[in-house]
Amino acid sequence: MIGTKMAEPIHGIPVQKIGAAALADLLGRWPAAEGPLYRLLAARISRLTDAGELAAGLRLPAERDLAAALSVSRNTVAAAYQLLRDEGMAESRQGAATRIVPHRTTPAAVHRANGFFAGLLEASAVDVDLSLAAVDCAPQVAAAVADPAIVLDPAERAAVTRTSGYFPHGLPVLRAAIAGHLTDRLRLPAGAVQIIVTTGGQQAIDLLIRSEVLPGQPVVVEDPTYPGALDALQRAGARVIGVPAAEGLDPDRLEHVVRTHRPALVYLIPTYHNPTGRLMPAGHRERIARLAAASPDTLFVDDMTLAELPLGDGPAWAFRALPLAALGPDQPNLVSIGSLSKLYWGGLRTGWIRASEGIIARLAAAKAAADQGSAAFQQAIIAALLRGPHDEIVKWRGEWLRSRYTALAGALRASLPDWTWPEPDGGLTLWARLPGEADSGAFAQAALRHGVAVVPGRLLSVYSAGVDSAGTGTTSEYVRLAYAQPPDLLRAAVRTLAAIPARSR
Repeated sequence: MIGTKMAEPIHGIPVQKIGAAALADLLGRWPAAEGPLYRLLAARISRLTDAGELAAGLRLPAERDLAAALSVSRNTVAAAYQLLRDEGMAESRQGAATRIVPHRTTPAAVHRANGFFAGLLEASAVDVDLSLAAVDCAPQVAAAVADPAIVLDPAERAAVTRTSGYFPHGLPVLRAAIAGHLTDRLRLPAGAVQIIVTTGGQQAIDLLIRSEVLPGQPVVVEDPTYPGALDALQRAGARVIGVPAAEGLDPDRLEHVVRTHRPALVYLIPTYHNPTGRLMPAGHRERIARLAAASPDTLFVDDMTLAELPLGDGPAWAFRALPLAALGPDQPNLVSIGSLSKLYWGGLRTGWIRASEGIIARLAAAKAAADQGSAAFQQAIIAALLRGPHDEIVKWRGEWLRSRYTALAGALRASLPDWTWPEPDGGLTLWARLPGEADSGAFAQAALRHGVAVVPGRLLSVYSAGVDSAGTGTTSEYVRLAYAQPPDLLRAAVRTLAAIPARSR
């Protein structure tokens, strides 16, 4: 569990304590509903307890500390804690902290969780969601899903439905289409035997980690990075090491970390980095490819999920830099993953991994045990889209993307001129630094109560305090803003953020 420490036992159960910032992150969108704040807070803590994310005996933060982290009054927290005690979910001894009482769950249910996913799991509503980079379904995709006959003729449809429907490696026609797409458009040589189809990019990350990383092994990531990768690593029990990347990844520092720790895996997002949107320079990629060649026991993973989302004009595949695996196409420890969720539509849940045949075989075995393979008929539709209107979809998405980034950036410059961010080259998110020494966690809580969801930088960091292990970098002053909403909503959201009292910003 993020931010927890061991303390004295309660009823014979070892007690941990959780910091106020860590609990605030796990609470997610607790105020985005109707009702008194103290009741909403107590209800959310109760749900986290039932889900096993707050363990029996856990010592909750002091009222004053949690109130500051949530940007609410101390009375709100005190009333929430009292309600938990009244309902038998917590107890306090005189002069001692409030603790979660033993409850029905299993040890395996208690896990380290990243609060980024709380919004997906809650039945809450906000006026504008800037936390999730979930795109509208491209019209060409919507048409094909509504009427598969647009892209699949009767023989192609029958070719799928005559099979068992179980393809742990992926439908053969889609594996071939992805390999051709990578080779022809993304300049990454690939054969169908090097491809496995996954249920989105998140499963691609999770499969690789579960298949290639043992509990306790070191894994290196950029800091900040995609929170879904952090969550998968934490659940796998990996020892995660962050390399600062807000100003761009330093290959010298990465090399030092790899040679010092000999990690099982290095996870990178060179095109375009999540959350900064930066494109890693060609020279840095070449350095990393050489490092991979000199580190055969470490798997280097290039996450290409955002690779066809440039903010500039021109074909998305006209990269100024090659994918990492293209710089060492025969190196078995260079692996690429991707997804069509950000280009086509997240509801398709279609991702892929390009790796050596040996790794693909291990991944297929793990996937077969997990879900026996992703939905076959949908894969046939996607293969037809890759072979057909893909370029048209890329062009449409590029215009869609640029209009939204322009709206968000323009609104921020007009209404919040003290906010700064690195100019993104692509992707779907903006990494904005709050002025002064503002705490993005407290700001995110205040924003929720005004109907806008943003991601505090701490959730994208290896280090729960938001400061790296050397004390030289911090993510606690940043928020990640996704610009997937319509331009008018983005402008309205910024006006709302600007109206939040300065003490919360």
